[in-house]
Amino acid sequence: LKRINSILGGNKNTRKGLRLPQEKRNKAMKNPSPQGKTKEPAKKGFLSQEKAKGTMKSLRVLSGIEIVDESAAVAASLHQLTGLRKLAIYKLKISEENDTFKELLSSIEYLGSCGLQTLAINDENSKFINSLHLHYMSAPPRYLVSLELSGKLDWLPVWITSITTLNKLTISITVL
Repeated sequence: LKRINSILGGNKNTRKGLRLPQEKRNKAMKNPSPQGKTKEPAKKGFLSQEKAKGTMKSLRVLSGIEIVDESAAVAASLHQLTGLRKLAIYKLKISEENDTFKELLSSIEYLGSCGLQTLAINDENSKFINSLHLHYMSAPPRYLVSLELSGKLDWLPVWITSITTLNKLTISITVL
């Protein structure tokens, strides 16, 4: 995994995303000891495990992933992929009240300051793309060259006008 620089999954036409293994949270314990007294905590999310081993440092493209309410660990793990240049989320089903929503927003904001150049999000009904508005994000993605937003977009993020590197803006299925 050390030399992998792209993970491409899912199908852009059908919007079927690649589901990464998820964290089971501390509430889901596994492997009780033979005596039944102690339990081992559930494993960390896939990206956390690989980053801890130092195997995902060269990852530049993560495309075609699916993020759902139970994917908080995956969304939080995106923070660690500081070399990421392209992030494409083909399927997004998260509620605004869920931790995954906040973690993903935080990760996108952080990656935007690290060199993320392409961001593509297909948001069917979670209102996530509307949260990209300045009200929710404290800083715009500095290095963004391409932004693709698909879903029920009520307004464009205010910070779009401040990005001097933006060359491509694609919006579809919008109510603008």
